[in-house]
Amino acid sequence: MEWIVKDGKLVNTFEFKSQTALAEFILKIAKQADEMDHHPDYKIFKAFTVEITLFTYSKKAITELDQTLAAYISNTFSER
Repeated sequence: MEWIVKDGKLVNTFEFKSQTALAEFILKIAKQADEMDHHPDYKIFKAFTVEITLFTYSKKAITELDQTLAAYISNTFSER
């Protein structure tokens, strides 16, 4: 899945077979985000789908932090 720029923010949607798998995915991202001190926005819908948005609000732009976290998220999703 590829990240797109929507309303000036990086956005991607990920689908899972269960809510448990979705929750485990978000937990992995949250741990990495805490280490980076850079946190995404999550929108869960249709029970098994999460939309993740990355944006550096303090810079009012997509930054290297967003790109780095996006790569981590994509890699984590592909490794499951």
